[in-house]
Amino acid sequence: MHSVFQSLSELHRPLPSKQPLLRKAWLRLSDQASPFFFGSGAEAGVQDNLVEVVRRNPAAASRLLYTTALFSSAGNAVSAGSCFVFLWIHWQLCATCDRPLRWWLLLQACIQLVQMPVRMALLYCVCQVEESGTGLEDWVVQLTSSKAWRLSKNLAIFQYGWFVLGMVWWMHTDSCPDCPAVSTLTAAVMSLSAVRATLAIAIFRALFRDGDLSVQEPAAAGATREQISALPAFRFTKALCDDQDAPCSICLSGFADGTLLRRLPCGHEFHRQCIDRWLRRNKRCPLCMASIECGPLRHRALEH
Repeated sequence: MHSVFQSLSELHRPLPSKQPLLRKAWLRLSDQASPFFFGSGAEAGVQDNLVEVVRRNPAAASRLLYTTALFSSAGNAVSAGSCFVFLWIHWQLCATCDRPLRWWLLLQACIQLVQMPVRMALLYCVCQVEESGTGLEDWVVQLTSSKAWRLSKNLAIFQYGWFVLGMVWWMHTDSCPDCPAVSTLTAAVMSLSAVRATLAIAIFRALFRDGDLSVQEPAAAGATREQISALPAFRFTKALCDDQDAPCSICLSGFADGTLLRRLPCGHEFHRQCIDRWLRRNKRCPLCMASIECGPLRHRALEH
């Protein structure tokens, strides 16, 4: 994490007095805004899912984040700009609609405008990976633990509900005599949002195979005949058993006097035939999942 902060501090180091005043002001502003967009990494109580995606396949995640962030930023700019220009010209005319579509467009444009800095920060993270020499995961951890990222996620939830409300208003709009174009613009904004979501899903599936994000569990390995034969076997006697009603956990049948049992290193006992058949497929105890290769002392240490 230190390398990321070092890269940010070097980027915003003081400039000589010969630098243009505008550039000085911009770098000073960006230096003050950095703590809002890049956290320490330890501020997030639960790690964001995006970090896990980056950790599993950094190369594919880099292409995914760059493409979606660039397209989303451009889409937000086009959508918000179109709405603001349209409403500036036709605000009074849109008041004749039987549904408040102008207010939906105004708030939708404001939401998209507010989300743009976070998307640009994500794009900045991807671009800085090669220049700073740090890993993408470090940058994404910094971004996803920031206040700006948490605010953006909460805003995205609100935007989803606002989108559904706008869809209901648009579908039930019967008349808008003085400004029919407002309904067309509303449909276009909704369509652009749907296209962006579809494109993001398509890019994700194209870059990540089915196994890239799933936890691959190792296949269960069976025990060899020698390992099974080395386990102690004995005849069951009720007089020596404290819990006489305990059945075999595999066949759920009780133990009768003289029945041949086998005891695993973890201490659990089963019918010999039952556990031998189980161990040929899986060398772990069916009760506690301890391996028969784990000795009794080691098993007790793991329990504690």
